[in-house]
Amino acid sequence: MILVVGHKNPDSDSICSALAATELLKARGLDAKPIRQGEINRETAHILEVAGVEQPEFRDSVAGEKIWLVDYSDLAQAPDDVNEAEILGIVDHHRLGDVMTVNPLEAWIWPVGCSCTVLFNMFKIEGAEITPAIAKLMMSAILSDTVGFASPTCTQKDKDAVQELAKIAGVDDVDAFIKALLIAKTDIEGLTPAQLVEKDLKAYPFNGRDVVVGQIELATLEQVDGQIDALEQDLVRRCEEDSLAFAAVMLTDITTATTRLLYKGEWAAKLDKHADNGVLMMENTLSRKKQGWPWLQAELV
Repeated sequence: MILVVGHKNPDSDSICSALAATELLKARGLDAKPIRQGEINRETAHILEVAGVEQPEFRDSVAGEKIWLVDYSDLAQAPDDVNEAEILGIVDHHRLGDVMTVNPLEAWIWPVGCSCTVLFNMFKIEGAEITPAIAKLMMSAILSDTVGFASPTCTQKDKDAVQELAKIAGVDDVDAFIKALLIAKTDIEGLTPAQLVEKDLKAYPFNGRDVVVGQIELATLEQVDGQIDALEQDLVRRCEEDSLAFAAVMLTDITTATTRLLYKGEWAAKLDKHADNGVLMMENTLSRKKQGWPWLQAELV
């Protein structure tokens, strides 16, 4: 049995990639099973409902198992006991992380907008069938990660994949499909500050310390009016409890590509020069991977 596992605090690509990669491995005649490392978010729940697919089983241990990693290659985002598992494969669209393996492995890491774009092309290369349900999962993940093609991470490969997947999925109106997806993506009603920060939080090792950077995608920044102090307090708590050098969350208005960055920790003072009366705004910033995190790395050195 091969367990296919996405990163901690799973987003839609992490879950959909685990499900799609499992089907690809099964098409190869292998026994595989998707798992998840956390609760699914509202957008992912919407995607699974539209596709008519059950969410993967929750597992927080992979010791002694054979595994594939999807949508990451950083140990900080892997199960805590990943060093006790055998990594057979990686499918990702981020930077190459710090995962090390004992044996040779299969690795597909492309500079595209979504791991499901890589998987779509793997299906094509191998001539494996893509069912309508899997097509809906993959096109949804691509549209989520690229924010309906608006993100600078989006490539022509992502657009081509969605065009072909929409035909398989029987989706005639892609624009309406995107609109419904983005409504689900930006639904934060009733979530606590801690849940908002945790919604899409990723850990990174940097300069010998640990940092976390989250992102909350919004239809308007007004959705978090009145919660800024509580969100910042949650970042302070995480720094204290987890000995983090830095914790930040990007509040991103996906309609204007404007991001407000909240940040705390030992290294926070390095960013103060960019703030105006304590408010740090980032124009034309939609992507954590291609814009937010690279900028932060340059500022935090």
